[in-house]
Amino acid sequence: MLRWPELIEAVAQALIAASTGQVAPTAVTQLHLPGAALHVKSGALLQPPVLAVKANVRPESGSAASVIVAFNPVTFTVRAILDSADITAMRTAAVAAVAARQLAGPGLHTVAVIGAGPVSRQSLAALAHVLDIGEIRVWSRDRARAEQLAAVLALPSGVYGTPDEAAAGAGIVLTATPSRQPLLTGACLAGDAVVLAMGSDTRGKRELAADVLDGAELVADAPAEAVKVGELAYLPDGADVSRCAELGQLLAGGRRLPGGKRVVFDSVGTAVTDAAAVGLVLATAEQENTGTLIDFAG
Repeated sequence: MLRWPELIEAVAQALIAASTGQVAPTAVTQLHLPGAALHVKSGALLQPPVLAVKANVRPESGSAASVIVAFNPVTFTVRAILDSADITAMRTAAVAAVAARQLAGPGLHTVAVIGAGPVSRQSLAALAHVLDIGEIRVWSRDRARAEQLAAVLALPSGVYGTPDEAAAGAGIVLTATPSRQPLLTGACLAGDAVVLAMGSDTRGKRELAADVLDGAELVADAPAEAVKVGELAYLPDGADVSRCAELGQLLAGGRRLPGGKRVVFDSVGTAVTDAAAVGLVLATAEQENTGTLIDFAG
């Protein structure tokens, strides 16, 4: 149901709308349970009209279970119930592509990917639509998964023994793991590297060492959340939302980065981008008559 060019542009427009107050404030709640946490994100778009509520149960070990309920915010009816795993992975990848397009310079890029799961795979597909990529470097705790990912890539690629080895000298470094300990250090990074930190979106998760953040230009999709549950919660001098630019403001032209420095983009995920992706799924499903119709009122 989702195609990259349309999804990337829809996500970009949703981020702009959120940063300029053109959408209702999103709601994010967490319920902590023994051995797991329930995350609920709600966001709405007026055009196309869609209200998306995503509930995600994340155990301390094992895979998450999640679902999205889509409502029509005009007629106040249920439109769809969707498995959120693929939608979330592709939405996250689209956000990474939007950030890379805004933050990376022109030319041929070497991309390092830390992690070989669904978000990494989808992110490489999305990045190929916005960047000229010359080489891809892959690291995963599970080397077999890294080798499987590298084997299916159409571009020159290699598997590396450590995150720092994969990232050394790369212009774009994307992290997409569930790690709770820093994986990537600043010593290996190019002075003007763009780090796309896509994995840390809840308290306790962390992929970047303090020296990756120290002295870097900081950007986030949702700065107020990023300083609570993202990489920016680990700023060496303490979490400070004023140090962080909002990606939507950069896209809208309301703020600029000085340039010439390392940039860290911290993505914690936003409900408004969920709504943008869900809106595309619904529109395509209705056009192509795909899905199972359920009469909730019958």
